[in-house]
Amino acid sequence: MIYLLDGKETYFLAKKKEQLIQESKASPENILNLDASNRTQFNLANALQFCNTISLFDENRVVLLDQPYFLKAQSGTTKKAKKDKGEDAFSLLEAYCENPNETTELILYCFGYDADKRTKEYQLLSKHFGLTVTHLHFGELSPYELEERIKQELTNHGFQLTKEAYQELVLRVGNRISNLYLALEKLDLYGKKELNYEDITHLVSSNTEVDIWRLGNAFLSGRKEACLSAYRDLIEIERMSPQAIIPILASQLRGVYMSLKCYEEGMSEMQIKEKTGRFYPMRDIQSAGNHTSTDILKLLHELAAIDQGIKAGQLQERESFEYFLLR
Repeated sequence: MIYLLDGKETYFLAKKKEQLIQESKASPENILNLDASNRTQFNLANALQFCNTISLFDENRVVLLDQPYFLKAQSGTTKKAKKDKGEDAFSLLEAYCENPNETTELILYCFGYDADKRTKEYQLLSKHFGLTVTHLHFGELSPYELEERIKQELTNHGFQLTKEAYQELVLRVGNRISNLYLALEKLDLYGKKELNYEDITHLVSSNTEVDIWRLGNAFLSGRKEACLSAYRDLIEIERMSPQAIIPILASQLRGVYMSLKCYEEGMSEMQIKEKTGRFYPMRDIQSAGNHTSTDILKLLHELAAIDQGIKAGQLQERESFEYFLLR
């Protein structure tokens, strides 16, 4: 059997990979893990030759192609080289999809990203979905689906959270269900079932992406205390400088601006997603609060001026940025 594993939910991807390997009952010496990310260094012919080899002792094998280059966009090679190598890889893969070895599990492992549906290789694999190829996709949930999953898992694990604790957990989970299960593992080890805000902040890992979102959200809503708290976390815990925070915050504000601008033009959530590429446009719009897209654009111009002033040595890095946040 051939398995295509892809998606951004890395927790489930890793779990499914391990499950497939265990279910294969292959011995360690019959498990081949290959880095398939580099077109010039990875040899697909050798990998498929190993797949096709018939075992004299009827032993099961696993061939894991980690980050297969032929399922994502390529760069850094000439067009002729791309064409020649691409045709070779396609022909070999096509032949194996038609007649895979029954004693071998071939796993195409796209860790943390969706396999590119535009590639010939993906289109070939898709023709065999449900036959010789099984596609296991672990994508991001919608905000509604994610919150429902969080509530269900908390109930399953017997946890009771205060309102503030629950809100902080949702924030730290972000848009990744993987983060939820990593958090649940820590909470289970803690042993306490009734959890407050301090428990969540101490036990569940935060990250730069979440802290930046907290900073931008608090900034736009005018909550100075929350804004300064998120800013301190970035400075003291993440060890970031104000100048490093500025472009990341600007990126968040640009996302809010794009979603809000489209919303003001009467676009639906799906239309905004398609035009902007923002996965959670309604969350962007909620973050904007009472601000219009014009307000957000003015803030972006101010932030850009501060960034240029710092780089030119005309403004003090910390003082100018903190004044911008407080003002």
